[in-house]
Amino acid sequence: MASELIRGMREAFNDGNVLPTGNTRVSAMMILDLHTLPVFVFPPRQIDSRGPMIWNHQVLEFAGYEMNDGAMLGDPNSTALTKAIIELGWTPPSPRSRWDLLPLVVMADGDVPAIIEVPPELGRLVEIRHPRYKAEFEKLDLKWVTVPALTRLGFDIGGVQYTAAPFIGWFMDAEIGVRDLADTFRYNALPDIAQALGLIDTTLEGIEGLDDLPEYERLSVLSRSQQELNYAVHWSYQQAKVSMSDTLTASTKWCRYDDDFKAKNGFRLPADPYWLAPPQGSIVPLWHRGGAPNYQPKPLICRHVQDPLKAWEREKRSLATTAIRPNIVDIKIPPRPTLPVKSSSSHCVPTTLEDRGGNIAGSPILQTLSAPQTQLPLVEPPTFHDRQRSSPLPVAVFFCSAGTFAEKVALKLKGRLIDLAQGCANLSVYPTIEPLDQLQASSIRQGSVILLVVSSTGQGEVPANGNRFIAMCDSLVGQRLTTPCTSFRYAIYGNGDSRYAATYNGAATTVDQRLRQIGGLALAGGLYQGDTAVSNTALQALNSWWTKLRPAIQDLASDSPKIRRANSDDDIGKGPAVRTMDDFEAEAITRHRTRSRQLRADYHAAKIVNINPTYRERHQGTYQVTLDIGARRYEDMGCAQVLPINSLAKVRRALRALG
Repeated sequence: MASELIRGMREAFNDGNVLPTGNTRVSAMMILDLHTLPVFVFPPRQIDSRGPMIWNHQVLEFAGYEMNDGAMLGDPNSTALTKAIIELGWTPPSPRSRWDLLPLVVMADGDVPAIIEVPPELGRLVEIRHPRYKAEFEKLDLKWVTVPALTRLGFDIGGVQYTAAPFIGWFMDAEIGVRDLADTFRYNALPDIAQALGLIDTTLEGIEGLDDLPEYERLSVLSRSQQELNYAVHWSYQQAKVSMSDTLTASTKWCRYDDDFKAKNGFRLPADPYWLAPPQGSIVPLWHRGGAPNYQPKPLICRHVQDPLKAWEREKRSLATTAIRPNIVDIKIPPRPTLPVKSSSSHCVPTTLEDRGGNIAGSPILQTLSAPQTQLPLVEPPTFHDRQRSSPLPVAVFFCSAGTFAEKVALKLKGRLIDLAQGCANLSVYPTIEPLDQLQASSIRQGSVILLVVSSTGQGEVPANGNRFIAMCDSLVGQRLTTPCTSFRYAIYGNGDSRYAATYNGAATTVDQRLRQIGGLALAGGLYQGDTAVSNTALQALNSWWTKLRPAIQDLASDSPKIRRANSDDDIGKGPAVRTMDDFEAEAITRHRTRSRQLRADYHAAKIVNINPTYRERHQGTYQVTLDIGARRYEDMGCAQVLPINSLAKVRRALRALG
């Protein structure tokens, strides 16, 4: 049980790039896809048994020691658990500290507890630092674990009770910066932060510390300390390349999901307002929603009603008088195969592709980087009329996202289009941006331009506010209409994260395919694959896309001879009705050459200087290499990714195999 939990968590953690849905498969567990988190479900309890249980509140949990003088060292929340694990046979580190990770203790049904130390790669801590108060936060020496992995959870399905259903997700910054490190009954770091940052003026008469301040001023100092701590937490996790959500994004996602749910079902989602209400208060949109219906539908993952420590105390008394020894588990987990994920570093992202006459070749190079529609939509969608050559070019912007990033890019894109239209009489921009679900086939006309910003959710799926559009396209294609929509132009900004390589821009790719199927003609290359691992602000993302998109729109709006020759009225009227294998081959070659030119322009060559022959013997599956990157700067602890080179012979073998 302990082995499978550690193994599953290791794969879900994914070296800090936490996988948003479970794809692990192990014999002792089943994985439930809950859209955001992988849940490891151990076998249910039998009649007259307690079922499998996990002692820890979380897989990664700090010890809490009660000192002889009554003071606390570590996390006060785990004092009882720490004492019980020590009595079970665990020996704490010497000397003890505030940041000692507890071992994992599990009890299979009918078995004695098993103790397992958390592997080093899962037990690494994120040091909390602040870019503006470096020395002060270094002296405070605050830390926290990389991910929340809740363990004392269970649920009931049709009377079958599962008593061990742990899951791993990623932190929201306020969980750590506003609660775990700040709560007075946890680490209570705010007074120390206020003192370190000089927020308390001890030169005033009668003021020696935080408690001496008037209450209104004390609140102000605590609020400022909390603000700086929360900022430091998020900044530190970014620097450590560990996934983390922020309060505003998480709040907006919940509000949008709740609104979509109510629009479809007529009632709001059940929720516990205490857990939903953000600690930052009214500046977060979710705060204004007030109470939510707090009923509990089943199946529902919830806290276990039994305390495993008390359950073990009862079992100890009922066992024979012979000595009871816990199982000390020493897990030997083979190294996890390297996952095809890109670097999350903002400094170095390498690749190896180079186009030489249409073939893939080259040497390692390194880049230095600073359902069908069944009801009326909630708002009236834009309608594009058939464009005559003398009429303005109609352009509308849509977004598809579970969060806020795509909507921000779409808003900035609309602003730039409006600015562009002021100097171009032949350009007409729809005044608002809309969710993708508001786009209907009946509103698309020949000559219109549709611009989309599409984010992925889960394992590369299309977010909820794009599902109706996908179903509409599938329905049109299923009716075997050759050109369901008269030909229109489209371009997509795919908002993906290359750290999740297997699902990178999966939603944008799906939307791109559907638009082609219903008669869309790609503009400016069609799909532009953005990467939040490189461009982490909406402005950065838009700038890179806009350089390609703007001239393409200007050419269309000007109705230049170049455009008319390339896309005559006859060609547009026909659309992509019949496509041969030669068409697909030509398109693939064009895409490859375009991508190769982009790589050659954006990436810099690096030369392998040395490969350590003995390193792989000591570290299985790992190579130690030295790269010469010339005069370019590389920061310590940065990341570099090298893609293996495909030789010309290998490419030809693959092409022959594909026919």
